[in-house]
Amino acid sequence: MIDDFFLHQPDSLPGALALLAEHPDEARVLAGGSELILLLKMRLVASRHLVNIKKIPGLGDLRYDAESRALSVGALVTHRTLEQSPIVHDHFPLITAMERQLANVRIRNVGTLAGNVAFAEPHADPGTLLLAYDARVKLKSARGERTVKIGDFFVDYYQTALGPDELVTEIEIPAPPVNSTGAYLRFCPGERPMAGAAVILQWRNGACADARLVLGCVAPTPLRPIDVEGALAGKSRDDIRAAAENLGAGAASMTQPLEDIWGTVEYKRQIVKTLVARALVQASQESAAHG
Repeated sequence: MIDDFFLHQPDSLPGALALLAEHPDEARVLAGGSELILLLKMRLVASRHLVNIKKIPGLGDLRYDAESRALSVGALVTHRTLEQSPIVHDHFPLITAMERQLANVRIRNVGTLAGNVAFAEPHADPGTLLLAYDARVKLKSARGERTVKIGDFFVDYYQTALGPDELVTEIEIPAPPVNSTGAYLRFCPGERPMAGAAVILQWRNGACADARLVLGCVAPTPLRPIDVEGALAGKSRDDIRAAAENLGAGAASMTQPLEDIWGTVEYKRQIVKTLVARALVQASQESAAHG
């Protein structure tokens, strides 16, 4: 049973922002609703005002700018849209792969990428990969607009930099350099992933020129083991494959998983070690396949 609430259905972005400004402590944004409705039913959150943004034009846009090589994902773009988009598949294949694994088709059909990010569920797939891509989150309020790097957007468990009167209007994802390879792997014994690893490697003259490694679901927010990224720099494909297990162990030691019904801290770190090692091997093998 959901407690009584007022349902607002603005047909413009200024109208929605005005409602959030009017009820900053009592309003919640409704887009896909896959997370919010469940929490309202369980009475884990309460809201006197729901602001339904589904009728606002423009928020469902999915655009790729060939000049800047960036993907713009509007607030109403669903996981299913991203999964099936030829543009995403061509320029961001890791996003396609991630979306195909996310939850189930019913959730992917209604849930939005922006809603997932705004909810900041620590056991979720998108945040891990978006940090590897160095994505940016665009926020708007009646006071103005700002852009926050995804690494600064996630603050803690279920906490973000999103203000009570702000709305996520867009997520901008820059494509990695053309001479890059990557992988996204996750371990999911239940409904949500227990651990995830995203890696993007940039290659120059047969060696790793730059590396981005992100661990998900094993800390309050997606985690970048900077020391391991630094250890990858300058290594050849063969060197990375040979050192993959040691690099995985180093990454796992930096995690902060919680012990729960899915496993102990040490068990989860072992899973992370394996995921990182496999992701590094996969990314380096893809590089070899492309010469």
